[in-house]
Amino acid sequence: MFGNKKDENGTVNHTITTFIGESASFEGNLTAQASIKVDGRINGDMNIEGMIVLGETARITGNVNTTELIVYGHIDGNVNATTLTLKSSGHITGNIHVKNLEIESGASYQGHVQMQSTTSTTI
Repeated sequence: MFGNKKDENGTVNHTITTFIGESASFEGNLTAQASIKVDGRINGDMNIEGMIVLGETARITGNVNTTELIVYGHIDGNVNATTLTLKSSGHITGNIHVKNLEIESGASYQGHVQMQSTTSTTI
């Protein structure tokens, strides 16, 4: 019922198992091996092995390291993710290191973007 599950095609479906509500505030580094939804505030680094969904009211002050990140809210820190989706209401102030990147019209970021190559070369 909880956790990441693979469907019949082998695709991982992330199930949100942790929720930080709009009125909640967290001080310190947050580490988890599951997917998380944040609508509140976090002051510290996030190291999440699953997916992170930051709602419109979410405010993160710290670096974010995760597999998949969907941003509707604000991040003030560097982002390292395999897949990043920056929604139209999303804002990132910091450097982005990502393999797959999608930015909707209206979204904003201030910093450098470094994309990993999806191809490899054999010598």
